[in-house]
Amino acid sequence: MMKYVHQSKNLMLTPSESLLYIEGKLTNTEGNYTKRLRFTNNGIAFLFREICYELDGITIDALRNVGLASTLKSYLSSNTNESLKLQNAGWFPHRKEEDRILVDDNGKFSVSIPLKLLMGFFKDYRKLYHVAAALIRSNNDLDGVFFKDDVTPPSTTLETPKVTFDKIYWKVPHILVDIPQQLALTRILESNKDIVIGFRSWLELVEYSSLTETTRHTWPVKTTSKLEAPRHVIIAFQENRKGNVKKDMSQFDDVDLTNIRIFLNSKGILIMTYI
Repeated sequence: MMKYVHQSKNLMLTPSESLLYIEGKLTNTEGNYTKRLRFTNNGIAFLFREICYELDGITIDALRNVGLASTLKSYLSSNTNESLKLQNAGWFPHRKEEDRILVDDNGKFSVSIPLKLLMGFFKDYRKLYHVAAALIRSNNDLDGVFFKDDVTPPSTTLETPKVTFDKIYWKVPHILVDIPQQLALTRILESNKDIVIGFRSWLELVEYSSLTETTRHTWPVKTTSKLEAPRHVIIAFQENRKGNVKKDMSQFDDVDLTNIRIFLNSKGILIMTYI
């Protein structure tokens, strides 16, 4: 686990505009780079199992399965211009596999990932505050990288990826507050009033690992607590992609879905039929 805490008490930070800068290298398990190994779309995010934001030791927002959750959300909310700006973060939704150039000829890469791409808190809450964040690395790199044998000469063996990080920086813009503003902020703290922090969390990502071979399936899912309420529901399907180096984890599959119904507290909120 990697944890970052900003120690300065005199600076006010704007983490909503912060970047996670990462330098590293992509190789196989023998330490050699090959063009048959390629990052998936949003591949760097798939290399982390969990990310969380803390305020005074209290977890405010957290996201498990960072790559899958942020990919689903970004596919639906990022337009073409936003996607172009995020190319340096490894986000290439409109490019073909062979055009997703993220590494050089030696397998080295560097990316700058806006944290608002990964968490709802940084996307929605844009005020000044102090920060602490934690990143937990995935157990392996199979979901962030896939193997495709389209290079001449063909490979006789399946290569397993290995991604190593050389540098990780959290670049956070800061503002040095002048004395009048410091006094105003101090009065707010001394008033001991609760400060409402409103944001949309992407925490509730639930996976159903193995669907039965049937034409009809019911899936009960326990949602959030009384303090929170679901605003959006995103449903996607994948076939044999997780942990499979031959498949691109950032892609989703058409499963010939014809009808879907969503109920919240036994009340139907969505009925969709596909022909």
